[in-house]
Amino acid sequence: MINNPPKICFLADSHNLFDDRIYWKEAVSLKKQGYDIHIILAGDKEERGTTDEGIHYIQLKREVYSKNRYLNYLIKRILPGGLYAKMLKEAMNLKADVYHFHDLKLNRIGPELKALSWKPKVIYDVHEPYPENIRDYIQTPDFLRGIKNWYSSYIQSWERKCAESYDVIITTEENLWDRFQSYFPDKKVEIIYNYTNLALPEKRRKEFDAIYTGGITKLRGAWQILHAVKIVVESKPKFKMLFLGSWFPHGLKQKMTNFIEENKLKENVILLDSVPYPEMSQYYNKSKIGLGIFLPIDTHRIILQIKIFEYMSYGLPIIGSNFGHIHRILNEEKCGIAVNPEDPSEIASALVRVLSDETLYKQWSENGRSAAEKKFRWELMEKKLAAIYTEILDN
Repeated sequence: MINNPPKICFLADSHNLFDDRIYWKEAVSLKKQGYDIHIILAGDKEERGTTDEGIHYIQLKREVYSKNRYLNYLIKRILPGGLYAKMLKEAMNLKADVYHFHDLKLNRIGPELKALSWKPKVIYDVHEPYPENIRDYIQTPDFLRGIKNWYSSYIQSWERKCAESYDVIITTEENLWDRFQSYFPDKKVEIIYNYTNLALPEKRRKEFDAIYTGGITKLRGAWQILHAVKIVVESKPKFKMLFLGSWFPHGLKQKMTNFIEENKLKENVILLDSVPYPEMSQYYNKSKIGLGIFLPIDTHRIILQIKIFEYMSYGLPIIGSNFGHIHRILNEEKCGIAVNPEDPSEIASALVRVLSDETLYKQWSENGRSAAEKKFRWELMEKKLAAIYTEILDN
């Protein structure tokens, strides 16, 4: 433990308190090292307290003035004060030694934190390729595409300018590391992979033939998986598929429910909302195959999906997209099969193949679990994160 421990302030505006990376990995890991950890975040109500793990938190209410997201955004920009002014004030009151923030819009206050009189260190933890997210995820009519592309370029330039003053940039994979290293050749840019620290697997009765976890969206293959299940059920009528995660947009879950009812798949597809991170292990223990079906957009060619490491850790052979990090890992570790994510029949064939070939299943299961234990456990990143903090605080 550290005498007179340095005070660390995490900030997030788009993640909940018990986020798997921010809380259960980074914050808890640094708490174990003896640091005094505080988290400032946005939520649906004002709240302050200390968690069972000894981490202090301040949750500020995120005001919603209109159900229309664009109108709501404009109103918040016009009104004085607002969420980010409140977050800055709370952060300043803490007088932290390190400010470590996790979301794009917090760059609004990042340079101000760096300029504080006691010269704190500032870390920008880049989870996503935000310019690509804007182009891929924001749906606009064709005649507005030029404006959207301009806004994406503006955000990229703005993010880079803000980051010039920060002490460390942390990314989650190589593509973003390359981007920020090219911006700042002399700055400390590190990769902290989002490896798993869930409980080790247990032998349980397998209830689900396949599982998909995480954000459930059209672009993350939700409909392709559903259509694949419809095909699989023709030869395997007892096949069971579990979707477990957060749904976007709000009406997607109901649309998928309607499809399930119309195609008489109620006994084959289970739709569940996300559960607290430590509870994920029970669902992995009860599943046979992990699905990572991401459609081919720029964002998905860049990001490294956490679920891949979780599937491997629990010995679930993986059926994933035939591009990007997931394709590379499947080839290198020989723990699953890559498919065309836009072709339900190819996904269905892969599911049937893995479930029907016991030798192949066992081989891919053991390969994935072995690789996860040796290379892809959070404990490796915990040591790296601790070293980053030791270095910047010593300096």
